[in-house]
Amino acid sequence: MRLSTRFAVCVAVLVPVLVALSGLLVLRLAVDDLASERDRHLADRLRALVPIATTYGQQSRRPRGAGEVLQERISAAATGDGGVWIEPARSKPMIVGTVPADLPAPSATPATSPDGVWRYATTPLGADGRLGRLWVFVPESPLAAQVSHLRGQLLLATLLAAAVGAVAGFGLGRIAVRPLSGLRRQAAEVDLRPGGSRLSTASGVTEIDDLARLVNDLLDRRDRAVLRTGEALETARAFAATAAHELRTPLTSMSANIGLLSHPNLSPEDHKEIVIDLDGEQARMQRLITMLRQLARGELLAPESFVEVDLAAVAGLAAEDAQRRHPDAVIVADLPEQRIVLGWSEGLRLVVDNLLDNAAIHGAGPGGGARVDLTVDHDGTSVLLRVRDHGPGIPADRHHQVFDRFSRRGGSPGSGLGMTLVRQQAVLHGGTAEIEPAPPGGGASILVRLPTSGRPSDPAGTLSWLASHER
Repeated sequence: MRLSTRFAVCVAVLVPVLVALSGLLVLRLAVDDLASERDRHLADRLRALVPIATTYGQQSRRPRGAGEVLQERISAAATGDGGVWIEPARSKPMIVGTVPADLPAPSATPATSPDGVWRYATTPLGADGRLGRLWVFVPESPLAAQVSHLRGQLLLATLLAAAVGAVAGFGLGRIAVRPLSGLRRQAAEVDLRPGGSRLSTASGVTEIDDLARLVNDLLDRRDRAVLRTGEALETARAFAATAAHELRTPLTSMSANIGLLSHPNLSPEDHKEIVIDLDGEQARMQRLITMLRQLARGELLAPESFVEVDLAAVAGLAAEDAQRRHPDAVIVADLPEQRIVLGWSEGLRLVVDNLLDNAAIHGAGPGGGARVDLTVDHDGTSVLLRVRDHGPGIPADRHHQVFDRFSRRGGSPGSGLGMTLVRQQAVLHGGTAEIEPAPPGGGASILVRLPTSGRPSDPAGTLSWLASHER
């Protein structure tokens, strides 16, 4: 059933019900008023007839024609329908007008006869009724006719209200659901392609606009889910292709070494060297797979994963672990008590770990070993993470290549993905990663700038870090 039809039916039912209920209340009040007015007139007639009836009761012996005179006077006083019954104590009763065949029981207030035909009032004549009793009767039929007439009018009004309610409900229903009909037409024409058209939220009806905004939000979430699904598939394909490409070399080398191990004339020294090569290639493969997995996690990270993180605390723990991994390096951490950023704790730890590992491995000075300086500063809008080493530095013409995937210095034991991870996480956090000009005294200085407020950047729509060489 259409909503406008439901609205019309509801109005068509509700309006007559309200009319009937209010009519019944008015009818009840009107009947009570009519009955009260009738009883008041009955009491007035009773009081008007008491003196005449008392005189009649006092005359035990009447002159000839006295009864006719009193009867005329009673008839003149007892105007209207009904009649009067005087029951004197010492003479015969007097009846004027129409009365019931049998007298009902006396009542101090107006009452209805047992057969329901008469309404009557009665009063004693003289002190304690020594002279008799007076009854005044009126029929119930006039009031019953009035009540029946009122009920008929109420029924007619209820039927008219039902008809008017149905027509009005249908018309009002069409007007009321017009914004919803417009929303339905818009929904039928909406472009379901990602980034397509959306529903209008300017109908002026709060509920319709809220529904349109909800539908738009659902469409946006659908688009983001579709996009992220596509990105996940692209990341999986890139991961598989990259892993196959990068693992081919160590696997080929390992295959050749395994073949050499079966050579019958292999000396113990050559055997030991081949085993060392196999162990190195296996470690390289493990590092490579770990880095690729971390890159894939960063690409599929949801913005809801970002919370407030103390970067100073993260950097302090990373410095302690890096010192244990690189005992020949001297890692100096110049950290404040607290620096809060909006971010992913694991991603920020990856940034610091890779910067420290890179500096410890490539930052050896002339005297051997390495000195790494780690600082966390604040420039008002961003938190600055700076890692400096005291090695040979990075040539200016290679600054833009350092963050490319699989870019590594000759002879480097790394996978070539560490600095790629650093920039990926910086971008995901709405920041930047850059190589600063060579500091005084030589070495390399890498600066990561992270905003202190605002939402992290959404990587949706960007190229895969696994599939592209440059970002």
